[in-house]
Amino acid sequence: MGGAQSGLGARLEAARDRLRARDGVGADRVLAGAPDDVAVLQLRAVAAHLQQDDATAEALIAAALAAARAPTAEEVLGSASAGPVAAGAARVVAALWNDLGNLRLESGRTAEAIEAYRTSLDAHEEDPPTWANLATALRVGGDAVGAGTAALRSIELDPDATRGRSALSAALHALTAERRHEDALDLVRRWCALEPDHPAARHRLAALGGLGGLPVPRRAPDDYVTALFDAVADQFDPHLAGLGYRAPELAAERVAELLGAPAGVLVVADLGCGTGLAGRLVRPWARTLVGCDLSLGMLRRAQRRGCYDMLHRAELVTFLRHQPDAYDLVVCVDTLCYLGDLGEVAEAVRGALRPGGVLVATVEELAGEGADGWRLTPSGRYAHRARELELTSGAAGLHDVTLRPVHLRLEAGEPVAGLVWSARRPESTDPCTAGADTGLGAREDGRVGVD
Repeated sequence: MGGAQSGLGARLEAARDRLRARDGVGADRVLAGAPDDVAVLQLRAVAAHLQQDDATAEALIAAALAAARAPTAEEVLGSASAGPVAAGAARVVAALWNDLGNLRLESGRTAEAIEAYRTSLDAHEEDPPTWANLATALRVGGDAVGAGTAALRSIELDPDATRGRSALSAALHALTAERRHEDALDLVRRWCALEPDHPAARHRLAALGGLGGLPVPRRAPDDYVTALFDAVADQFDPHLAGLGYRAPELAAERVAELLGAPAGVLVVADLGCGTGLAGRLVRPWARTLVGCDLSLGMLRRAQRRGCYDMLHRAELVTFLRHQPDAYDLVVCVDTLCYLGDLGEVAEAVRGALRPGGVLVATVEELAGEGADGWRLTPSGRYAHRARELELTSGAAGLHDVTLRPVHLRLEAGEPVAGLVWSARRPESTDPCTAGADTGLGAREDGRVGVD
């Protein structure tokens, strides 16, 4: 009997290896003829999912749940003296319901996914990943406050985990997009009570005006940006499509105006490349297209798009500083809104561009009167004045600065004002001219150097 169990254990581990390699067919082969116990059925369900057969996957999970609830398991779960055995059986049941919730969520059956996650938590209430999964499902289902509360419970149970913070960041993003700032501030204050020194919590508190006069951070923390975009990577493209998102197309139009018809000869960097929405549009100009982003979830989506020659997980200033004189074109679409002071960015871009190289970027515009060059908004993003971009460009030695007023997307049904910022590194490297630009670039509404 012991040999049989040992043999099954080896097969289970071999099947897990195949699943880690995303080889569902191979896992099925390893498990062929194995007894239909809970572990085997669960792995076969994952294999079916990898083969895009979710109906079979759900049926296998249902069979695994039935096996977990067999009379012997029922006796264990009902025995006051069972102790750790009962707890272990409850975790098995909870894991299966969690798997079922994941399948339902991925197939768009959000209400059923929520039900499955709640059933999982009924069996094992103190499981941080399931609380994070529930938060995601609630947000997708339109309950951003409930999502934030579930995410906070995940953080409370496991402060070292990142999934709860990712889910919370996504819930806060949804609330601020709907301009429900009081609800968002309440969640952030509860987050700060759990983690008073966490930089992402402090950033959100500052964005919503809860710092009580303390200095506003000059950029969003890297871990905040990473958590936010890891949480929304799977729904990112369809979500933006529903907002009439135009930034990649606007940037590509400006590239065409500056560089002419694409010939596939340039070395191009896409900073904050996300899922590759801009990369696919500038690819025709590129002999080599390199993307960088902080979010691994977004980079995986970009890799599937297939338009990049190389992808790097990196903060954009650090990335550029290691790429001197490397690029003919740098594009940065909907990324600089997570940075307030753009001085380091402009300097790093100039250093990474070849002489004559071009920057094309989009920013959210800070309109109205005021002396501030940038401002942290309730969304957690930064808006910039045109004059600030002109001065920043000049200080970095970027010339031919042009700022085009545009609408980037809709938010709460209203267009979001932005600027397409383009500039060029001078062909000359004469130290008498480099950096001597006054920063008075031309806006395409005919104004020069106007706030």
